Amino acid sequence: MDTHRAMEILSGRRRGAAATLLRTALLAAAGPYSAAMRLRRRAYGCGLLPRHSAGVPVICVGNITTGGTGKTPMVAWVAGRLVATGARPAVLTRGYKSVNGKSDEAELLSQLLGPDVPVIVNPDRVAGAAAAVARGATVLVMDDGFQHCRLRRDLDIVLIDATNPFGFGHCLPRGLLREPTSALADADAIVITRSDQAAPQALEALRADLSKLAPQAYLYHATHKPSAVLDECARPLPLEVLAAPARRVFAFCGLANPDGFFDTVKSLGANLAGQAALEDHADYTQPVIDG
Repeated sequence: MDTHRAMEILSGRRRGAAATLLRTALLAAAGPYSAAMRLRRRAYGCGLLPRHSAGVPVICVGNITTGGTGKTPMVAWVAGRLVATGARPAVLTRGYKSVNGKSDEAELLSQLLGPDVPVIVNPDRVAGAAAAVARGATVLVMDDGFQHCRLRRDLDIVLIDATNPFGFGHCLPRGLLREPTSALADADAIVITRSDQAAPQALEALRADLSKLAPQAYLYHATHKPSAVLDECARPLPLEVLAAPARRVFAFCGLANPDGFFDTVKSLGANLAGQAALEDHADYTQPVIDG
């Protein structure tokens, strides 16, 4: 099942007996999963499951839903701020959909941060932390680690997408929540991303919900703003080229939240000839582009 069809079913937009039956079955599976994730977090919180210290401060950037909330640019921003203070940060990433030890997110972070900030790809965050410290890191930024409770952290930053904050209101597999929203009680700061793409009333309601779920957390708003358009040789061009009257644009992406990308393209004044949402982290091979 492709991502678009899955989202249609989970959101409830797809009607019919088959879709309703599938949602019912997924809801039955979501209950045990939700309970297991709740117990797991409590087990780490009370010390029943051990947590490991990296020996240096750890800042975690994560979320509670599957898919894109803007973690990668936030990780780059946090690491960049740390460099500006004179710290020697390293980034820990699990390498989602990596091939031969390389992932697109890790490559992008390396490009954004430069050679002085190691990007350690290892699904075992404890081992990755040890490797980073051995390379001289004085502070660690853990990408997508809110559910990785085994590594002790000093600051938990949780990103919430304003356009779909709670993943259709259910845990996996019925919705997109990785764990119950009660987990937000462990957050130190919550950043509402894509806050400019939500209606003001919806944004205020979300802030009220988050204040109840995480009264201890600082609340921030963030927006996604493109800085340049890159041509086929990765050379930067001004954003205005997309709005040229004679230019028609076909937009496609391999993101977990394609609608956010398409909204951004439209906000730049692009004359869209069409759009296509590919699988998350899709490889832009020639057959994919031709298709």
